[in-house]
Amino acid sequence: MLNEQQKAAVDFDGKHLLVLAGAGSGKTKTIIARAAHLIEEGVDPKKILIVSFTRKSAREIIERIKTELDGIDSDGVKGQTFHSWCMEIIKSNPNVFNMKSYTLIDEDDKESCFKLISGKLFKTDEDINFNIDFHDIIEVYSFALNTCSSLTDAMKFKLRQKCESVGADVDEFVMLAKDYYSKAIKAYIEFKKKNHFIDYDDILSIVANGLASNEEARRHIAKQWDYILVDEMQDTNPLQYKVLSMFYDDCHLFCVGDDAQSIYAFRGADFNAIHSFTEVVPDSQKQKLTVNYRSTQEILDLSNWVLKMSPLGYDKELTAANGHGKKPNLMVCDNEYDEANDVTDKIQSSRKEFGSKWKDNMVLSRSMFGLRLVEAQCIAKKIPYVVYGGVGLMQSRHVRDAVAPLRVVANPKDELAWLRFLMLWKNIGEVSASKIISNVMKDDDIDKCVARLKKENVPEEAKKLMKDIAGMSTDPSSALSKVLEHMGKRFKEKYKTEWEDRKKDIEVLRDVAKNNSSISDFVAAYVLDPKLETTLKNQEVNEDSVILSTIHSAKGLEAENVYVLRVNPYSFPSTRAMQSGPESIEEERRCLYVALTRAKEHLYVYTISKSMHTDSYNQSGKVTYFLDGLPDKLVDTVVVKKPNKNSFSRDSYNNSPIDIDKAFDFNFD
Repeated sequence: MLNEQQKAAVDFDGKHLLVLAGAGSGKTKTIIARAAHLIEEGVDPKKILIVSFTRKSAREIIERIKTELDGIDSDGVKGQTFHSWCMEIIKSNPNVFNMKSYTLIDEDDKESCFKLISGKLFKTDEDINFNIDFHDIIEVYSFALNTCSSLTDAMKFKLRQKCESVGADVDEFVMLAKDYYSKAIKAYIEFKKKNHFIDYDDILSIVANGLASNEEARRHIAKQWDYILVDEMQDTNPLQYKVLSMFYDDCHLFCVGDDAQSIYAFRGADFNAIHSFTEVVPDSQKQKLTVNYRSTQEILDLSNWVLKMSPLGYDKELTAANGHGKKPNLMVCDNEYDEANDVTDKIQSSRKEFGSKWKDNMVLSRSMFGLRLVEAQCIAKKIPYVVYGGVGLMQSRHVRDAVAPLRVVANPKDELAWLRFLMLWKNIGEVSASKIISNVMKDDDIDKCVARLKKENVPEEAKKLMKDIAGMSTDPSSALSKVLEHMGKRFKEKYKTEWEDRKKDIEVLRDVAKNNSSISDFVAAYVLDPKLETTLKNQEVNEDSVILSTIHSAKGLEAENVYVLRVNPYSFPSTRAMQSGPESIEEERRCLYVALTRAKEHLYVYTISKSMHTDSYNQSGKVTYFLDGLPDKLVDTVVVKKPNKNSFSRDSYNNSPIDIDKAFDFNFD
């Protein structure tokens, strides 16, 4: 059964429509009902295309359309991603795009190409005397293509944070490095042409640029569809808009999304395009879905207030179909350690107080780093959990680095652990490491391996470390302390300004390791057992586990009880946003809105009252930024009590045929 707003959208008979679907308002239900309505009205199913952002969601929409149309033939409706749709257009029209013999390469192939090209350019260009990472070139190139921006603008956007982290001026770096980036990208484009390769980003460029330069081909291809239904429109980038613009004249667009949930600017999503849809798309209209079927009204009142405080004018207020419940709690903690304790205590008590399952609890953070202490507490309190977004504590590169020598102690035959450990040190590459490994790894006695290591050309600190921890097989926590003692300097060189933050993860791990009686048990429990590895984003959660997620990975998720961490300036909004200006701040506000609207029944928003960043932001006691001025009637404020002395604490932590050349057009300005 559709509500009045949903039915009005489904029955729309104009040219193009944007359905601004607020959080939990049934956007997927509406897009499915729209397709079913068109088929019932006699539209040929083959003339209807569903475009979504993942294959899984596209497939689910098609299956639900078939269920909705029980007894009515819906065969022919296609559900595709932007890339699969454009790839099909290319394959179906090889002569038009002059693409008969091109091969699609994957991301690994792309990295190999850039690595090869960058290596050659670096060796031949003596003027380059600063460090350039080919991964950065790949990111900049991809961002420039997807945002239809110049090389200069893409470099400034993608490299600003990296430059600031090492105290460099991004404008100066761009001026120095732009020529090198340009040479590398041109060489890559030529490499692709020579070898008849196209990559993932080329797929959309070839279609968008190709159809824009060939009106006859554009009209011929556009006539294959009468209706194009686009899901998650707020995540669309300028290149995807350019593809869609080729179909404005000949097709009807039905786009569903929410400008208040546009939070992917770092991937190229264009907030202004959806916020100003009727100005961007000719002959278009806008309708809203504002009835929320997920949250209580009290949760929505807080979410609505956060949006109202924005100068952008979202003009949207959600109402709850589920009625009223408890007010959200604003939890005030002294520090991040108390926060982690309180969150995990509440998760445990939710099972008794509300009869909740583990999976009814979701912890959300602006950054992956913000989840670390909660993750450590989940491990310590034996709370099962999964991680969405980024990687989990045990999968982090610096944690893997620190654990590598412990893995060697646990199993001297672990060649991968030896390789990782040896290559952490300067002047040891794969070839020299392999030779060393073949010499030291001749039996499974760690003492004999360490004795052989003494004869190898390995830094003294590496030898001392292995000698020290070889005798610590029953004390993994002390072994990790030795890792920090002997490798701290090397880690600081490797991770630079990030090391102080990353070091805290090792210290958390050291506290967790106290619960294990041996290095072997520790390694087995937290590193090698895949069941205890934190799961990756988009993996199905079949077990009853607490969800720990970055907000960017939480779209589409919901839970009975939601805990939003560290809503404080320089944490949320982030340091980068605080320094970048109004547009970045407003995207952070939308992130908070997304986080708040994941909650169904109980919402806990945490703030830290005593932090360096908070003090520097405002000495008047206003410490939340986005929640400054929040009316008391919207929340119950709770000051978190000090945990008992045995809890996780700061003390324990610190110690015509289209010209293919035009398809590869790139703005090098």
